[in-house]
Amino acid sequence: MLFKMENSLRDYIDGGHANLTETMSTPSPWLSAIEDCYAFFKDGLLTGEQDVTPTGAVLLMNSFMLYVSAIRMALTGHAAATYPLLRTALESVCYGHLMACDAEVERIWLDRHKDEASTKAARNRFTSAVTDVAKAIARAESQPAKADVIIAAYQGSIDYGAHPNPKAVYSHMQPPKDIGTHVQVDLTGLHHAGSLEYDRSLLACFHFAILIATIMAHALTTVSDETLQKLHGLNDMKEALLESEFPEAYAAMGPLPR
Repeated sequence: MLFKMENSLRDYIDGGHANLTETMSTPSPWLSAIEDCYAFFKDGLLTGEQDVTPTGAVLLMNSFMLYVSAIRMALTGHAAATYPLLRTALESVCYGHLMACDAEVERIWLDRHKDEASTKAARNRFTSAVTDVAKAIARAESQPAKADVIIAAYQGSIDYGAHPNPKAVYSHMQPPKDIGTHVQVDLTGLHHAGSLEYDRSLLACFHFAILIATIMAHALTTVSDETLQKLHGLNDMKEALLESEFPEAYAAMGPLPR
């Protein structure tokens, strides 16, 4: 195996910045939708007085900030690096939800680094956090399929980048080329703006925004009916974009549960 890296760190940074600038300066349905999601978090959820503990509140904010960093990563074109951020953002909001439902969970989280027993207790409690919260949301909304959607998104984030699984790697490999002495295989770091992987990572950001917002709404104590209607509106927007931008995939899978 002969390794050959042709680009410098500055090339990587400049390439990502060029993608970001291009998308920010031209009409993009994905960027417009994601901006609506950002505004929803800012003005609809993370606003006003809420009866949550400081630790729970920080975890909800941490989820939002990691989510925003995933958006920026996706805009640079580094699709594979977007999914680890989305995964952790989803985990963080689920931790916050657990604390909102059970005050003892907060102490388990705070004591994680206290000693070996505390670390083990934290792992036991939080390893299944996403699954536990997904099922709780499904019960609260009387929609069993909602749990499947949240869990599938979480597993997808692991498959496509949060772990170095085959989909996370092979999705970014170019077809092999015979160059005589070797077979050349290129692994793409930055995908061009408008490419399939670029748009798919932005779609993932849109999808995760709705899931994170749904969980966050259940963790907060004051969420208006108007805010919930706006959340449903974002989901409808996502369905419309899926149908228009990925018609074949949408036809095969159909609408996702709200």
